[in-house]
Amino acid sequence: MCGIAGYIGATQGKIDLNVICDALQHRGPDGNGIYSDERVGLVHTRLAIIDLSEAAKQPFQFKNWILVFNGEIYNYKEIREVLVEQGYIFKTQSDTEVIIKAYDYWREKAVEKFIGMFAFAIYDTISKSLQLYRDRIGVKPLYYAVDNYTLYFASELKVFRHFPVAREVNAAALSNYFSFGFTPSSQSIYTSVKKLEAGTFLTFQNQNHTITTYWHIPQVCSNRKSENDLIDELHALLISSCQYRMISDVPVGVFLSGGVDSSLVSAILRKNFGQIKAFNIGFEELAFNESVHAENVAKHLQIDYQSRILSLNEAREYFNQFYTIYDEPFADTSGIPTACISAFAKSHGIKVVLSADGGDELFAGYNHYQSAIKLYNRLHRLPAIVRNSLVKASRLLITKHVRKSIVQQNFEHRLYALEELLEATNFKSFYKALISNQAQKELEQLLLYCQAEGKMEESSTHPLYEMRKWDLENYMADDLLVKVDRATMFNQIECREPLLDHRLVELAFSISPQLHLKQNTSKYLLKKVLSEYIPASLFERKKQGFSIPVFQWFSQDLDQLFNTYLAKEEIDKTGLLNNEEVKHELKKYNYYKQKGHDYNIEKMWRLLSFMMWYKKYHHE
Repeated sequence: MCGIAGYIGATQGKIDLNVICDALQHRGPDGNGIYSDERVGLVHTRLAIIDLSEAAKQPFQFKNWILVFNGEIYNYKEIREVLVEQGYIFKTQSDTEVIIKAYDYWREKAVEKFIGMFAFAIYDTISKSLQLYRDRIGVKPLYYAVDNYTLYFASELKVFRHFPVAREVNAAALSNYFSFGFTPSSQSIYTSVKKLEAGTFLTFQNQNHTITTYWHIPQVCSNRKSENDLIDELHALLISSCQYRMISDVPVGVFLSGGVDSSLVSAILRKNFGQIKAFNIGFEELAFNESVHAENVAKHLQIDYQSRILSLNEAREYFNQFYTIYDEPFADTSGIPTACISAFAKSHGIKVVLSADGGDELFAGYNHYQSAIKLYNRLHRLPAIVRNSLVKASRLLITKHVRKSIVQQNFEHRLYALEELLEATNFKSFYKALISNQAQKELEQLLLYCQAEGKMEESSTHPLYEMRKWDLENYMADDLLVKVDRATMFNQIECREPLLDHRLVELAFSISPQLHLKQNTSKYLLKKVLSEYIPASLFERKKQGFSIPVFQWFSQDLDQLFNTYLAKEEIDKTGLLNNEEVKHELKKYNYYKQKGHDYNIEKMWRLLSFMMWYKKYHHE
């Protein structure tokens, strides 16, 4: 696990590569390296996990290729054997050397052979071209910008402050941030900077760039194996995925929440790979505390279990560091306990940790999946002409002024949201409206420059498939994986995701939706496998996400922060937000708080979070 950055183009002498190294040092405290010539600069900061020797340091050169790489190729030993048969000689035990020699042999097809998480750049000193690759699921981050015939790239957005690239806020990305709490797909918060999407590679040559997709989420297969055969295949793949992610020359641990996914990963590790350390963070507030469930699972599996309570004072420290850890507007408050549990694991000598992200998206674990389908079917029993007429009547009779005057029960937001759900022409549009924190009409009032989403195309696939696909490609890649990557790298440890092995993804998405929710049971297949390790009583309960009591914890702090960050002069400095609308939301927050409710706390947190980011990265 490392940090990478660089450029190719006409920027010689304009960029201090040592400054870039410093900006990425938290991602690679074990060493760094630089390569440069008249057109290219490459930077690597190293967190040594496999082959700790100096021989494996980067940038790594072989023939005319120069490589900087972030991540792990778990099947590198098998690929190495194939390459040895083809006459290649290896000087290290690293996966880095395998990547560069696999590329030399197979070129672009090499990436299709990798099982792992990766973002890498490979430069050809002969053709003066450079390629960027990102893994199939987007576990490892990679940003890029093309400006003035030059390509810039980096593992984190904060590096672009040191590149001669404009940092104008992207109106579409800002709209998406306030809708979803993150910037999805290829967007970043800056217009000029993009994310290389998962499963793609970028080629830059002769001042031009192209993007090629090398992997897609598969469609559902109509002819699959029996249920028992599928469970056996799934079980074998889970063991294989965990086995690959135990390859390390440093200590490995696991995050254990006590839920289905982390319990399954922990159980497989314990049975197949011996004793392992498991880590959990709990809270004093029982509604948010999962540690008792994790402890019960750990006792049953006889795991070396380490747990502690995250105190308010410690949480406040991470809250104050939020935009040191995260460098793009990001509204997932679970980034605080994720940073804390990463530090906790590190304090026990762990340098690699396994996390169980992915189970909900792959195996239909979110509660709202079933309720979304039911609500869509209920609303769409009404003909489109009736639904549209209801929306028109609502907007005509309940004017904007009336909506704002009714502050009880979060009436304004709920009405706008209902209208948007009624207007949805297909399930994709409906789902995005359902999970959005703010309807389009609300965004148009809040943002001075609001960019509406394009019309969603019709799809014939099952709604459950569409929801899982959107969540995996967007929520997983641009929220959950961003959170885990930045929090672990901030603490100089590597996180691996066994449930996001692309072979498991391909299997999960090829399975019939009916089997994922058989007997109205979410994660039906995963639970079948897990029941072979632990009794159902340890995992059959209401789903509980990894979140914090933000309103209860920070109620006093929030009042002060809202007054500071949401003051008119601060809002006006951005040139992006409508001060009157911000003032209106603050008024609602204070009203609800007096009544003991937190109806619009999520919207207020997103406002505060954006302003904290803006002040740090535009006024430092």
